[in-house]
This record gives sequence, structure tokens and C-alpha cells, in this order.
Amino acid sequence: MPNPSHHIGFISTRFAGTDGVSLETQKWATIFDRLGHKCFYFAGLCDRPAACSHVVPEAFYRHPEIDAINLQAFSGSRTVRDKALAEHPEVAALRKDFFSIYIRPPKVTQRINELKDYFKKELYKFASQFELEILVTENALTIPLNLPLGLALTEFIAETGFPTIAHHHDFYWERQRFHVNCVGDYLAAAFPPTLPSIRHVVINSVQAQEVASRYSVTSRVIPNVMDFDSPPPAPDSYTENVRVDFGILPGEYFFLQPTRVIQRKGIEHAIELMRRL
Repeated sequence: MPNPSHHIGFISTRFAGTDGVSLETQKWATIFDRLGHKCFYFAGLCDRPAACSHVVPEAFYRHPEIDAINLQAFSGSRTVRDKALAEHPEVAALRKDFFSIYIRPPKVTQRINELKDYFKKELYKFASQFELEILVTENALTIPLNLPLGLALTEFIAETGFPTIAHHHDFYWERQRFHVNCVGDYLAAAFPPTLPSIRHVVINSVQAQEVASRYSVTSRVIPNVMDFDSPPPAPDSYTENVRVDFGILPGEYFFLQPTRVIQRKGIEHAIELMRRL
């Protein structure tokens, strides 16, 4: 008997361009399409067909409102504290010298909750409009680039029991910029959440071990992959000159690691592989 067709909703801050999350999402969607399922998309920035997309601009992690929240949430703690005390006399009146400096201005809490409620309403619309049966969250419950969206997703899944695959790419503890913050309660609640209807997927075994030790939940390891059975796209005006620009002779092999040169990408392993080859 053929497999039943399901309506699957992908959710992230962005489905556009050549970032890793967008590219991996397209690979998953291709497989789902081959299996007969129908895919739909919720994001703040989206280049998928409009007929299968629900775009909420505030969901994009570089939306001005989200940028303003992140500036408060992950900037220097003393700066946030001093500004909060200056703007909120009710907070200053309670302060003692031995209180924590890692405080969150009340107006930031208020705006996060307002946006959370707004996103949750939009998620209900998304699920209803496309008659969704399964959710796939792409990094939206992993890296806290959009705190209100992650909180809204957590509450939406908790309220509905939606079967959800939480596809994790970058956890907050893997990036130094998130280590100092005033939103630890939000990180603990939603990045990632531990709900009975969520199944967690990570991209390497190190992440699987971290999730198990931090949250006592299991996760499936599905690495990012390349489809070597499909031919690469035709050279464009940039790639057709790359050999000449870098002095690579015709017939010479060269290797590319398509990542940023940052510590967690482990480029030293690529260098060691090249040495061995």
C-alpha cells in the first residue's frame, strides 16, 4: 500500500538564500516531496512559493524589533543593568548591592511576551490554513536568535500536542555571544524545549551527547549531506574564473570547505585531511 500523504509545516526565522539551514531544509523537503508529502513554510523571510508560505516579517531574526530585543538580551550585563535601573524606578527601589547584575528590563520582558502571543496566533493560522499534521522546526528551537518565536513555538506545541521534529543546527552554548545574557529562563524553557510530542534531531554526535547530558532526552543524529547523485549547478560569472583568480592550473584538484573560519566549524580537520591526501 502507498504511504499516506501528510501536510508538513517547516518553521524557521528564514527560508531564503544559501545559509545552511535554508539549504538543509530544501534537502529535507525534496525527500518529503518524493515520499508524496506536501510541504509548507512559516518564516520571516521566505523565497518559497507564496501559495505554500506564511510570512510573518517579525519572525526574521534581523527584524528591527528582534534586533532591539537581542541587543538587550545578550549585551554586556552592567550596561543592561544600568539602563534598566535608570528607566525603571520600581526596579531601582528594590535593588541591593548584593543583587545579581544579570537583570532584564521589564519593558523587554513585556515586549517579548507581546510578540510571543502574536507569533502564537500566527502559528495557529498557519496550521489551520494548510491543514498541517506534522511540524519541522529548523533551528527555531535551537539558537535564540528570535526569543519570542521560540517561546511561541514551545507554547503552541504544548497546547496542541503537534507531532514535531525539532531539527537542531546550532545550540546557544556553542556560541560565545550567548554566554552572557539576562534571558536564562527563556533559554531553559525553549532552546530546546522538552515536550512529549517533540522528537529531536541533531547534526552530529557531539550535539547528541550534549542534549542527553543537559536535558536527559535522546536525539537522532542526521548529518548535513550533499546529494552527489545530482550534478552541480552550472558555473556562473563568479565560479567560472575561480581557477584563474587563485592560480590553479587546468587539471589540478582543489578542495573547498564551504564554512566560515570559526572555531566550532573545525577547519583544522580539513587542513589535516589535505595534509594526508
